[in-house]
Amino acid sequence: MKSKKLTFLESLMLVAGAGIGTGILTIPYAIDKIGIFGTVLSLALAYAVSAVMYLIIADLTRNSEKPGDLLAILDEHLFSGKGKKVLNITFLVLLVLLLIENLVVYILCAGNVLTDLLGINSTATQIIFYALASVVIIFGVKGMGVGEKLSMILIGSAVLVLMVLSFLNMKGSLSFSFGSPSKVFAVYGLFMFAFSAIFSIIQVCNHIEKKEQTGKTIIGGLTLNAFITMAFTAAVIIGSDTVTEIATIGLSESIGIPFVKILCSVLVLFAMFTSFWSSGFAFADVVGGQFGLSARISWFIATVPALLIAVFLPLGVLDYVQIGAGALSIILVIVVLPAYYNAQKKPKEKLLLGSCSGNKFMITVVAVAIILMAVSSFIPIS
Repeated sequence: MKSKKLTFLESLMLVAGAGIGTGILTIPYAIDKIGIFGTVLSLALAYAVSAVMYLIIADLTRNSEKPGDLLAILDEHLFSGKGKKVLNITFLVLLVLLLIENLVVYILCAGNVLTDLLGINSTATQIIFYALASVVIIFGVKGMGVGEKLSMILIGSAVLVLMVLSFLNMKGSLSFSFGSPSKVFAVYGLFMFAFSAIFSIIQVCNHIEKKEQTGKTIIGGLTLNAFITMAFTAAVIIGSDTVTEIATIGLSESIGIPFVKILCSVLVLFAMFTSFWSSGFAFADVVGGQFGLSARISWFIATVPALLIAVFLPLGVLDYVQIGAGALSIILVIVVLPAYYNAQKKPKEKLLLGSCSGNKFMITVVAVAIILMAVSSFIPIS
């Protein structure tokens, strides 16, 4: 790790890995209820909106004096006047709640998998996952980049093997149907949450070696996320007798080979690692920026509360995912889009959205799409 900057591949894997977390595990269950045509529509809409939103966040970050964390960026471009302090504190609280919720989801998912694999109680497995995930803080952002790259290679390899095994042991089939509009709408929201990579976009913009590769990295990461998610979904639906809420459970039981259970567990664990690292570092950046603390101390202040909540307030994983989708949409619409509109008026760096930058119609469409994401979080999947 001679260079502290992220290579193109590490940056791309960081963007992809930040989104491949709980989404890849919960989406197959939802998609199984709507069919291919409904899935294509919800996926296309979520991909398009996410791509534009990614580039908006990148342009906002690249044109900020202090791009280290989202709160500092918003403080520069949005919070001003007499109410600046109140706005700053309000958003800080909202951001903290969202980041903690994200981290709780990753700890719960990983803990469930380790409990099933090792046969020990969930509290112990949650602590084990947290301890392993926290090792990366020793190596900083570069360590996260290398970890994301290796994790994504393992995830992709695991999905490929599972696809082969599923096609050799077909138990289910893909339905060429549309599904009810409400469920298609709900799946759109899940895709939006699965593609969410706000914090990794900021991290890439700040740490990528070649700034001119930022746009390609961002879209490449989103595309890889979508490809792996859909490949895994196809494997689950085709290879499972019953698609379970946490997809790997039903798949491993249906194929019935002990090796598959281990492979599914590895996939889940590394998917949780990639997302946990991105959110954890983002949270640590906020804590460090607000209180002037070192990266390591900030990491533990930021992440330990999530471990405690996971241990003492274990809601269902899908409940947390949908809550997170709603909270994320509030942040994007209320603060990020207005901040971007202000930042792009006098850009310091070339805008990735080019001539579309600052287009009020585009921003309005994105805002509406994200509000719909929030609404979708109230629609039950089952």
